[in-house]
Amino acid sequence: MGQITPWISLFFQITQIPYELLLELATLGVILIASWTVSRILGSFISKAVGKLSPNVARQSRRIVTWLVWLIGILIGLDQLGLELSMLLVILTLGGVILAIALRDILSNMASRNVITTYSPFKIGDWIQVGKFFGRVVDVTWMDTILMSLDNEMVYIPNSKITKSIVINRTAPGETRISVSLTVDDAVGLSEVEKTLLEIAAELREELAPDSKPEVRVTNVDSRAIRLALLLKINNPAKSALIASEVRKRAKMRLDEIRRKASQ
Repeated sequence: MGQITPWISLFFQITQIPYELLLELATLGVILIASWTVSRILGSFISKAVGKLSPNVARQSRRIVTWLVWLIGILIGLDQLGLELSMLLVILTLGGVILAIALRDILSNMASRNVITTYSPFKIGDWIQVGKFFGRVVDVTWMDTILMSLDNEMVYIPNSKITKSIVINRTAPGETRISVSLTVDDAVGLSEVEKTLLEIAAELREELAPDSKPEVRVTNVDSRAIRLALLLKINNPAKSALIASEVRKRAKMRLDEIRRKASQ
């Protein structure tokens, strides 16, 4: 060992590399290797722990943990080299603020997704209404809630809009309620109109929820017309417009027939 030491000293003299600098570089290498090892171990642990909930969340969590471990390792390594870290921390802080401002919409949608999945105001397959948009929920991504409209159109609503808007979930267990409005003149008696609407509802029994009871409500009365609403609970929300159209068509034909007979 005593014979090797002079050779090491001679190497430093020839290469003119300070011994302290070489030791600091070696320490930095050890820190980076340790950072890589710790990031692998923690990333694997996070993936196994969170992977049962969602593969996407597991990948994101593993990536975030890896970045944090490497950032800490690099800062510790730079500190070992004797570099001034206060300015670096200021730069990192300002960069983080600028990045957060630039990605505020993306971050807002991602945070809103966590709110949606946590409180579950709806689930995949539910029929919901957000503002003027109505459809069946087919997916909730990190950015959007995707609806399939009655016209088979894909509607992408930002998650942040979902959390800020009034969401109407029209899916009850096995049924959806619709209101079919009609306006009839007072030439036909109210009782006759109500009887006709209930008969039409009975004819559409296959489209209605089991054990549901159709109702007829008067919503407005004036000197010349009566406005009513036929309340139905249907099985398939996608048929709501079709069923409403069928009710109005049959009601028109029946009431015209009643008026014709009354005029004879």
